[in-house]
Amino acid sequence: MNRRTFLALMAATGAAGVVRSASAPVQARGEELRDLPEVSSENGVLDYALNMVTLPVPVGERQLTLNTFNGQLPGPALRVRPGDNLRLLLTNLMVPIGIPTNNLPPYCASNSHDARYDTRWACLNDLLNKLGRGQTPLQAFVYTNIHTHGLQVSPKDPGDNVFLRLEPLAQHQYSYNIPTDQPAGLYWYHPHYHPSTAHQIWQGLAGPIIVEGDIDAVPEIAEMRERTIVINELWIADDSGETPYTALMPIAGDVSFASLPAVPSGMYFPLNGQLIPDITIQPGEAQRWRVLNAGPDRFIWLHVEGHTMQQIGTDGTPYYTPRTRPHILLASANRAEFIIKGGEPGRYRIYAEAYDQGHPGGPRPYLPLATLVVRGKRVNSRMPSTLVEPPRMPNLPVARRRTLVFSGDITGRTGLGMQMLIDGQEYDHGRIDQEVEAGTVEEWTMVNEDIFQHPIHIHVNPFQVFDVQRIPPGDTSWLAEREPDVWWDTFRLPPLGRYTLRTYFRPDVTGLTVFHCHILPHEDRAMMGNLLIDPPGAYTRGES
Repeated sequence: MNRRTFLALMAATGAAGVVRSASAPVQARGEELRDLPEVSSENGVLDYALNMVTLPVPVGERQLTLNTFNGQLPGPALRVRPGDNLRLLLTNLMVPIGIPTNNLPPYCASNSHDARYDTRWACLNDLLNKLGRGQTPLQAFVYTNIHTHGLQVSPKDPGDNVFLRLEPLAQHQYSYNIPTDQPAGLYWYHPHYHPSTAHQIWQGLAGPIIVEGDIDAVPEIAEMRERTIVINELWIADDSGETPYTALMPIAGDVSFASLPAVPSGMYFPLNGQLIPDITIQPGEAQRWRVLNAGPDRFIWLHVEGHTMQQIGTDGTPYYTPRTRPHILLASANRAEFIIKGGEPGRYRIYAEAYDQGHPGGPRPYLPLATLVVRGKRVNSRMPSTLVEPPRMPNLPVARRRTLVFSGDITGRTGLGMQMLIDGQEYDHGRIDQEVEAGTVEEWTMVNEDIFQHPIHIHVNPFQVFDVQRIPPGDTSWLAEREPDVWWDTFRLPPLGRYTLRTYFRPDVTGLTVFHCHILPHEDRAMMGNLLIDPPGAYTRGES
């Protein structure tokens, strides 16, 4: 990005701010939870423009500077149906923010006492090469693209192409043909340019995608008040009100990572752009909540004081019958859909209980999220006993079995920050890590050699999980994770544990995509692999 482009981008962003800033929400503690702006498909098509633009956004009592979708935190909800064509025109109007005013993070660092890891000259050469190719971290933080998380759509352009590099002032027209058998539920969109995913999503760049379908026609469900709730995780510097541009190391406390160089900062967890809002329900009223954890790293162990939840779906796929949950664990990117029924009048905490997700700094602390306010006339909402038939795994033999090993190093001996690996390798854009055949069933055993609970996401195709080993003793958060009929697109690995997943690579979707840890600082630090899906009959590597 040259000086002329940067100045033009600043001018374009300023002009957009005049139009968009008035629509940014002004929130205060205890306001009623707002419904997100929503656009729906008409006659089988949703054609919509998304502008990624840098704007001032009030959050609580602070004025933050964030990169946003159309000036909104979070982005607008997109509502479609199976068989629809979703068209998104993405325009990149972002500018660099969060650059420390004291000094920039060092690009090269090594342990000079150990010659095996003294890589300073190689790093300097790497820096010069990346600068010429536009691949330095500062440049990467304003490059972008978009990923439709959970949709079973083509990874080829103009579909869910996460290899696209959209530079400042550029546009790209996406077109996704949503399959007719796409399960009805909650999905989402977010940036996916490696290695800037975490930095951009820490600014709230995320929005929900709702696929309507059979479960919405269940009579008891159709009668309910529906709420779509996006939990963002904003990492904000104390002085600038911006997300720091910095190298990272995991630490204890409210902030998950230390910045290098040090930037005093805090984490904000707004719901639909609001801090600790009120959510009102009548006694005896049943509401349908769709909840997305859009944070880059924090697990949300969701509790509603004095109430249980009747879960009706996970990661976009509905259940056959509701399942009673005293709490629900949402790793980064997980979605849960459930029914909550108002109890006795009063105010009840909605919170994330403290949880040890394997972070070296210890458990993530208790986190208040909202308040459930039960008031008004008592009603008696009907509750469904059955829902819909969920997808079934095809009755096919397992074509291939694979084992993948996830590991990490946070000692700093290999350079500044974290090193995250799959099968002992950092991510390489040009390498095919796994090659599969569309139309076949495979089993992958995921092995964790790390203390982090890595939530592993596979693009395009969901999966079912069995044989989960080494769940930490006394950890009661593993509920749906113990149920082998549940479909996932993101599933967490127990610390130093393993599980086996079974997936069906649908025959009508082929091409190059990825799998990765959805603790996004880990993905950005190379815990990602390329997945090539060959057409049926075109797999050349034989059985394994």
